Amino acid sequence: MSMKPSIMIQVCKLTVFFLFISFSAKSVSFAEIVFEEPNDDESKAFQSAMTEVNVYSESECEVAYSDYCSSVVPESVTNSKAYTESFGAFDGYETGYYIGGNGILNPKINTISNSFSFETRYVSKTVADGVWKIEGSLMFYESYDPIPSPFHLKLHGFWSEFSGNLCMVGTGSAYSKQANLLTPAAVFRLRNLRNSSNITTLITGTLESLSSSDGVYYFEPISVVMFPLLNYEYTFDFREFTHQFSGERDGLKYLAFNELPSRRFCSMIMGHVNEFKLQYTRDCSSGKQTCLPFVRLNGYLPHFLSFSSIRCSEVERKIRVLIEFRNTSHVGKYPSFNPNTTLIGEGTWDDRENQLFVLVCRFLDIGESWSNAHVGDCKTRLSFRFPAILSIREISSAMGQIWTTKTANDSGYFDRTTFRSTGNHMVGVPGLKYEYTEFNRVKNLCLRKEQLLRNKGQSYPSGHSTDMKFDMLVKSSENKHGWGSADPLAIGDQLYKPYLFLMDLPGTMLERAVPARLMNVSYEVSITLQTPIDAANGVYVSYIEEKVEITAEGIYDSDTGKLCMVGCRKLGFDNQVFENASVDCEILLNFEFSPLKPNQIGGYITGSIESTRKSSDLLKFDRLEVYSAIYKTDQRKSSIWTMDHKSTTVLLSNTLMGIFVGLQLYYVQNNPNVLPSISLVMLVILTLGHMVPLALDYETLRSNKQHRNMVSPHNGGLIELNEVIVTVVMVVAFLLLLCLLQLTASARSRDSNWKSLRFAEEMTLIVIAFLYAAGAKFTLLVAREKRRPDVALLYSSSVDSWYHSIYNDFKSYAGLILDGFLLPQILLNMFSNSKQKALSCSFYIGTTFVRLLPHAYDLYCNLNSVYYSMLQVSVSPDRCFVSAAWDVTIFWGLLLLAAIIYLQQKFDGHCILPSRLRLWESHSEEFHS
Repeated sequence: MSMKPSIMIQVCKLTVFFLFISFSAKSVSFAEIVFEEPNDDESKAFQSAMTEVNVYSESECEVAYSDYCSSVVPESVTNSKAYTESFGAFDGYETGYYIGGNGILNPKINTISNSFSFETRYVSKTVADGVWKIEGSLMFYESYDPIPSPFHLKLHGFWSEFSGNLCMVGTGSAYSKQANLLTPAAVFRLRNLRNSSNITTLITGTLESLSSSDGVYYFEPISVVMFPLLNYEYTFDFREFTHQFSGERDGLKYLAFNELPSRRFCSMIMGHVNEFKLQYTRDCSSGKQTCLPFVRLNGYLPHFLSFSSIRCSEVERKIRVLIEFRNTSHVGKYPSFNPNTTLIGEGTWDDRENQLFVLVCRFLDIGESWSNAHVGDCKTRLSFRFPAILSIREISSAMGQIWTTKTANDSGYFDRTTFRSTGNHMVGVPGLKYEYTEFNRVKNLCLRKEQLLRNKGQSYPSGHSTDMKFDMLVKSSENKHGWGSADPLAIGDQLYKPYLFLMDLPGTMLERAVPARLMNVSYEVSITLQTPIDAANGVYVSYIEEKVEITAEGIYDSDTGKLCMVGCRKLGFDNQVFENASVDCEILLNFEFSPLKPNQIGGYITGSIESTRKSSDLLKFDRLEVYSAIYKTDQRKSSIWTMDHKSTTVLLSNTLMGIFVGLQLYYVQNNPNVLPSISLVMLVILTLGHMVPLALDYETLRSNKQHRNMVSPHNGGLIELNEVIVTVVMVVAFLLLLCLLQLTASARSRDSNWKSLRFAEEMTLIVIAFLYAAGAKFTLLVAREKRRPDVALLYSSSVDSWYHSIYNDFKSYAGLILDGFLLPQILLNMFSNSKQKALSCSFYIGTTFVRLLPHAYDLYCNLNSVYYSMLQVSVSPDRCFVSAAWDVTIFWGLLLLAAIIYLQQKFDGHCILPSRLRLWESHSEEFHS
């Protein structure tokens, strides 16, 4: 009997309709505008909005160039079909910085990024002499809602190589503060864009809205600056300025690039070290105004100096850089730019002095708009070099100075300031060495007989393993608490850096004086301490934060797991380190690794950091107790273990999936009448869930191979074989699902009740699509909340890591859709009130078990990763709990879906509905029959 649409279906249609209306709430606000009685101001605003909608609603509607640009560069026509993507000093893709744009862009320049890109896709010469037709696009990354889309404009116009002017018009798309989609029209003008450029070349311009100031699409003018890449001519002849750098000779040994034939100049200069910590003269703490080439940042001395390369020449060993002073460590791939705190310079490498010398200029005439900005006042000098020897008192891999050639009476004069890199970033350079200098102190404090007693039958991490690097939680008797990290600098005669070059260092007296089981070690220890100051109802609500940086060297005993070192800390003022700052080297650090156990992923580390000074000494500090759970038994074994268990899980899941689908095929072969009642939406979801990993499998294998070669080149063959087996099993499961999908679709098309089933399937698809869209919207909202500048900076999230986080969020969401594979079948049973046993128990129960496996694996890893559960509490207390709670929730959700399928197939598709609704449905069917 053909089943007619029931009242149940009509109710669901109405429900979906009202849900859709609530989901698209923005349309309601428009309806309110239409049906509410407007006042005069509202009426005018509405008419203005409607006018703009009529003018700009169509993206194909081009803005007339002659109306806005004819006075800048007259319009012309091309004289050939040939075209390119670069013109003048512009490459096909250029970047720059902006300020302004309120209404459509975040106008502040102290946010995560105020960069934009300009890409040309069509450049062709016109019949007018020196005039070129340009087509391209602008992309501003910091719109108010950059997740759906940044502010993107398509532009067309003309450039004159004689005047250096560029004028373009076009339309774009972006989101307003209220998250409304806008399609504004704008005119883009650039000045000083010529065929070549030098140090003083600064391309400035504006992007202006073509809407009236009270219009919906209006945004405030945007000022831009750009630094062209092509045809750059280095301005300064450094032979004329060598005398200004002669005072930089200090007799120390520095790394020479001519000794490193395998290294490239540009990658060494900018690829390894581009951020430095500033060290001022002591009197700068008293408010002295000649410590910087500009005014202080918000009344404070900036802590960091960073380099950003604009252009670099390998052959000439010259570089063009932006030099920025900032209060915080650099975050993000797309840096912010503030010309009030940024300098620009040209540098060249001096092989005789083994230093980089930079002539530096300033940005002048900077106001609320950058239209009149230019480069000048090139009286600043900068140099930096790379020490060849590191020690406990000097671990910076790069250091330098910045000063001015002006006299003290000149405007813009400032004192010479030193800067150093924040740690060692030059591992892999053969000329770099570490020199142990604290033999006597180590011998007196760490080589006592009781410390050398062996623990028989126990094994501990190897000194050369990655276990030597660990994070920590710290606590003192003064109620201070905090967190930190211990990073090895040198282990024995090798600088510590896993999977990179190993460097030979000279032997020391210490190595010849101690047993072979003992190893020289050097560490960088960084700790952040918090002291509670205010309490409300017994709960501390504010803290004083203190940063402690310690460099240490000593002995690691691989037979006892004991790490003993003496350390030094630089004494600063308000977290600001000054030049020639005092150093406290009366520090003792003791750590003890717990013994390794078979199949153990992690282990504990305990220890202490204490001062060896007398109690009356002002530099004496309370003992810090250290707790950690970071280390793993062996990184290579752990990596192989992880890959092996992941491969095993995937192999088991796909093998079982193939078996359960095969059993379903056997079931429908014996019961062909149930085929039309199987949900096509469910089968499509399952098929896509197996197809997508196969489509990405090549990249997965490549990345796994690279990681495999890195962690264990001797086990690659076995792991690669496992990956091939996994892929083969995935293909088999995919083909079986495809076969089941084809059989179901074919049977559905021949079934006498196909119209009713098609209607039920369509309703299932509508509900599923709405639910998935709502879930995607929620995922997007969560991602946008992470994108807020305060949250992003709190977790030190770069732009790259944020986009990677979005990818992971949607990847998890796709997994959730796959977990709910039974939902379409449940809905189809409800809409069709099916009484068929469409799915075999082995299929829906077995597939549910398969979907539970990854979550069981995640729970297992979380429970065994003591480091994760311990340290995440100090950063984000709910992160580990949410992950575990999510796995548990999915576990019960999958069991619930399987139980519903069981009940529907035992009774009918409406058995899970309330009794009143089932009675209503029964009367409806009787009425239709």
